[in-house]
Amino acid sequence: MPTIETYILSFQKGQFEQFDDFYHLTYKQVFFSLKKYIKDTMLVEDLIQEVYMKFLNKIQDIDISKQVISYLTTMARNLAIDHLRKTQPVTFDEITVYHALDEHQIDKDYLWLLNHLEAQDKDIVYMHVIENMIFKDISVIIDMPLGTVLWRYQKAMKTMKEVMKHESKKTT
Repeated sequence: MPTIETYILSFQKGQFEQFDDFYHLTYKQVFFSLKKYIKDTMLVEDLIQEVYMKFLNKIQDIDISKQVISYLTTMARNLAIDHLRKTQPVTFDEITVYHALDEHQIDKDYLWLLNHLEAQDKDIVYMHVIENMIFKDISVIIDMPLGTVLWRYQKAMKTMKEVMKHESKKTT
């Protein structure tokens, strides 16, 4: 039986005759990487096809000295997370923020909460929650150590939660 490296080399040469064998060899890992996040088996099957299509589109960039299975499962995980971000609310304790397709769909209450934050904290929360950026990228953009970005984000979430509690006490 050929190794994964052999399959990748043949795919990079445009020879896809053994793709079914490769697919069956790696299917379970991809399936369970998606199933961890997505409960709907039919949706998982659709996403599996998307993972393999993306994989084949990037086949020339694959380094066979690296772990190809890890690459596939990471692609699957990222695809699942992207799908969840687009279809489900993002929840932080008592604060629920729905993924916004554009700026006009952001809930006014959430913008109101953001206005209770320091400017830098507001930027961090906005980039992470609304723009779906990872903290590492945020730290590069705002030129701040990753640990500080994470700390400021947690502090901002705590502040927003306290503002919500205070406001709910005022209305009752």
